[in-house]
Amino acid sequence: MYKILVVDDNADVRNTLRGFLADAGHSVYVAGNEGEAFIALTKEQFDFAIIDVRLHGEDEEDESGLVLAAALRKVRPDLQVILLTRYVRTKQIVHAIGRIGVIDFIDRTTQDWCNQILAALDEASQKACQPRFGAKTSTNRLSISLVANQHVGIRAHGLYVCSTRTSRVLEIDVERYARRAESAWKDPADWRFQVKDIGCNLWRDIFAANPEVSTAYTAAYIQGRNLLLLFFETPREFLRLPLEFIRSDNPPEYLVLQHPVARFVYNTIPKREALSSSILALKEKIRVLIIASNTRPWIDGVDDEARELHRYLQQHHQDFIEPKLIPTEQATYERVREELRNCKYDIIHYAGHGSYNIGSPEESSLYFWARENRQGEIIPMTAAELKMLLGQSEVRLVYLSCCYGTATGASQTSLDDDFLGLADAVAQAGVPSVLGFRWPVSDDGARRLALAFYKSLLEQGSPEIALWNARCELAINRNDTTWLSPVLIHQV
Repeated sequence: MYKILVVDDNADVRNTLRGFLADAGHSVYVAGNEGEAFIALTKEQFDFAIIDVRLHGEDEEDESGLVLAAALRKVRPDLQVILLTRYVRTKQIVHAIGRIGVIDFIDRTTQDWCNQILAALDEASQKACQPRFGAKTSTNRLSISLVANQHVGIRAHGLYVCSTRTSRVLEIDVERYARRAESAWKDPADWRFQVKDIGCNLWRDIFAANPEVSTAYTAAYIQGRNLLLLFFETPREFLRLPLEFIRSDNPPEYLVLQHPVARFVYNTIPKREALSSSILALKEKIRVLIIASNTRPWIDGVDDEARELHRYLQQHHQDFIEPKLIPTEQATYERVREELRNCKYDIIHYAGHGSYNIGSPEESSLYFWARENRQGEIIPMTAAELKMLLGQSEVRLVYLSCCYGTATGASQTSLDDDFLGLADAVAQAGVPSVLGFRWPVSDDGARRLALAFYKSLLEQGSPEIALWNARCELAINRNDTTWLSPVLIHQV
């Protein structure tokens, strides 16, 4: 049976539930407020928490129980939550279902509310026996710290916990791997073979050559039960290293198709909390700015991708998503610049051209028309300007659906340039999550990846899991490089 934490400010309710659930065979612990709930969580491993939405009296605006649910889930991601309500279901609580572990909410004014709780527990138990792709929960996180000529740091938390470092220093030629990755893209007839070879060599240099890394990875994978999140923590210039290509020996498969994989970049400080299930649940509205900028040479799918994404968000998530579309005809340089300056959007999605300036990465750019209706010259918005514009924004995720969005300069360029490319500039602006492409991708691939990413993100709230789901969906056709090209910088 289950260990259940009941949190309610009403002693009669706590006692009623304790007796009822104990009679059903469960172990029950009670708390009267948030502090007591956290103390209980440090002492016991609970399967479920049953939380009253109003923990501070009868104020109809009080949703402190929902805030507590989000906080408990941060400490224990596998904890499942049932909310007790005494009023009509609010949109905010509806959004919480499936995002912060809220599996149901029960109206305590109904006559059989206790039996409804038992039914919710039974249903959760049945779902646990029938796991679905895309409904997996994060139980382990493994962070691998990579710095050339230094010992590899390894940290894991969740069901498996460790903190150690390798006995050997990391010997890896970042520039050689970066050149090989670019060479693979330029050889469409042989890119799959080259990528596989690069991935196997990366596995050898990072995992096989360092038994401590392999041991921690295997232990975290086995004990993770459902899902293992992999984070590679590196200096900025390591974005050139194609870690997304890593291919394990057993099973012989790319890590990005086995696990959610993200980058954590040193010396980059986010100015706001990253998008997460709790953020999606607690915010009244998630504001999304979608920008299409189809400049020369023409990209047929740019406006199609933007329009389809806008239509999907309006049709499927109109109750808590507020999307705004700026099509190519309106996306002038000045219009976009004004939107980005001190903008209040949570997500910015850009579809269009992106360039990478190998000689001066801070001049890598996005491109916009000077005047409406594709008139006038084409004006670049450089990485340096993008950083300045986003510096005072509220943006939590920037999705760069453009060529070379995450292309990054070599370490020596940092001596002359402040930013190593577009994604680096966005991260330096304090945006916690940046998703971009290492290589150019097909129009259809870009469109399908974006739709799959946002569908997963808005269902479960995790950018890294959303990208993993999208990769796996597109990797059904591995001849299209779209599944391999994305890189996610996620500062959490």
